[in-house]
Amino acid sequence: MCEPTTMAILTAASKGIEFMEAQQQARQQQIRYDQNRISAAQARDLKIQTLNQRAIQESEAAAEGKFKQSIEALEKRERGVVAAGEAGVTGSSVDILLADYTAQKLRGETTINRNLENIERQIELQKMGASAEAEDRINSMPQGTQPSLLAAAVGAGASGYAAYLQYTVEPAEEYVSPFGSSSTTRARTIDETPDGL
Repeated sequence: MCEPTTMAILTAASKGIEFMEAQQQARQQQIRYDQNRISAAQARDLKIQTLNQRAIQESEAAAEGKFKQSIEALEKRERGVVAAGEAGVTGSSVDILLADYTAQKLRGETTINRNLENIERQIELQKMGASAEAEDRINSMPQGTQPSLLAAAVGAGASGYAAYLQYTVEPAEEYVSPFGSSSTTRARTIDETPDGL
């Protein structure tokens, strides 16, 4: 049979090793969490940069569209002025025709501005979605949680004490002989065994 004190020490030591393994697992989990957080942030930043680039391109396209419409409206207006002058037409009908060219230009610019605003709003929502997606990805992985030293120490002490009690030989209260005589002899422990046995 094993010596109770040795078993208590071994049991407590095994609890200490379990604590160190739990610490190592917590460190590894924290490393995985940190790597996941960095990757999620990088993915979010890349999406936002792409969306910013798209916003710039849409804004440039809108400016180009407005410029093109201004040129077209100016050409139409000037052609109308020249045609009216060649035909000798003057008065309110010419003014109405010229005002219509200006109105067409303004309606076209309003449409371009509205489309650009809608695209910019959509891009902002996509940026918010990219941020929420990154946060969700980060929160999907738990951080490493260090084990409690106090709980480990108490657990090791309790396990060691339980092992000590398990391997301690309890003295018998009364010994009953199979041959009928009864005596109140206490059971001898390993240390009390005579040298001859």
